Formats: sequence, C-alpha cells, structure tokens
Amino acid sequence: MKNGKIRGVIFDQDGLLFDTERLSVKAWNLAGDDLGFYLEESFLCTIRGANAQDSARRFQEVFGDAYDFKKLRARKQEHFMRILREQEIPVKKGARELLAYLREQGCKVALATASTREYSSENLRLAGLSEYFQQMITGDMVQEAKPNPEIFLRAAKALGEEPGHCLVLEDSLNGIEAGIRGGFVTVMVPDLTQADEELCRRVDRVCSSLLEVRDWLMEE
Repeated sequence: MKNGKIRGVIFDQDGLLFDTERLSVKAWNLAGDDLGFYLEESFLCTIRGANAQDSARRFQEVFGDAYDFKKLRARKQEHFMRILREQEIPVKKGARELLAYLREQGCKVALATASTREYSSENLRLAGLSEYFQQMITGDMVQEAKPNPEIFLRAAKALGEEPGHCLVLEDSLNGIEAGIRGGFVTVMVPDLTQADEELCRRVDRVCSSLLEVRDWLMEE
C-alpha cells in the first residue's frame, strides 16, 4: 500500500470516524444557554482534539475567571451524551469501506482520541467497528494533548511501527499539527474546520472523505 511505506493507520475519533463534532457544538450551545455563557465557533475550533485538562487551560487563558469551566463542561457532556445516545452512532462517509480495505491489505489500525476509553469503546461497539481496531490510545493514557504528538507516538509504538510508516487521519487543527510534529504521513479529512493554504502545503494530502482516503491508498 503506497509502495509498502504505510503499514499502520491511526484514526482520530470525533469528527473523523464519527460525525459527532456537530453534536458537540450543539451541546456547548445548550450548556451555554443553561449557564448564560456563549462560545464562538472560532474558539471551539481551537480545543477540538484537546483533552479536558488542555481545554480548561485554554478556557482560562481566553476567559479568565468569567465562568465555572468545570460546571460548563459537565453540563455540555450531559447534553452531548443525551443527544448521542438518542440516535444511531453517526459513522462518517467512507469509514466502513476504508476499514474493510485496510483489513484486506493486512494493515494495522489504531484509534487515537482525546476522549475516554469507555466512551470510545462504546461508540465502536454500537457502530459495529470494534473488530477493525487492534489498538486504542485514549486521552487518559497520555500526559500531553494534541498538538503534542504523544498520543500518536504511543499508538505507533502499540502497533509496532515507526511514525514514518504510519498514516494519521485527522480533522482538527490540533490533530494535524500533532501528526506533522510526530513525523507521520498526515492526511486531513476536514469536518467543521477547513484547511487553509498553509496547512495544505504542510500535510501530505487533504481528502474530502474517508472514501477518498481509500481511493488514494489504492493508487499505486
């Protein structure tokens, strides 16, 4: 696959594998309505891919003590899980086709997400995708959040492959930066955040969907 260079593929979760970032925005807005606090999309895009600790730090930097972050995030999580569990897990276009192709090729696959293991495992189970993933690295397993590449480096190590032989698939700016810094083959599949010209020059490729990623990998 890609002349044998790519031996492992590392998937982000929210916004990449599952169409959940839109639900997250809705949940933040509902939490803000509850507590009288509104978050702009321009700020939300800076915390996508970050863990709870890093998000709290960024909130503090931008808003200071203008609100109770723990209370706001807890309310957001309540709304998010309610919305998510009221519907079928929204799997992104091309995810099943790409995962099936990777299995056919004997490629190793891992999930690397800032979310918790319990949440991630349940999502994979409900979507019927658990069997495709050999490894899972979650936010509670690392010290540094994206854009630090720690989570991807741990995923590559778990797969037994060097970063240069692993493809990172991401939708967030933090995740893309982590992939680039870690020395991975890095492909952006935009969700709510689009790639600008500078980012397009730095990544290996920008694909409109996971189906396009599959087609790209099939090219020899």
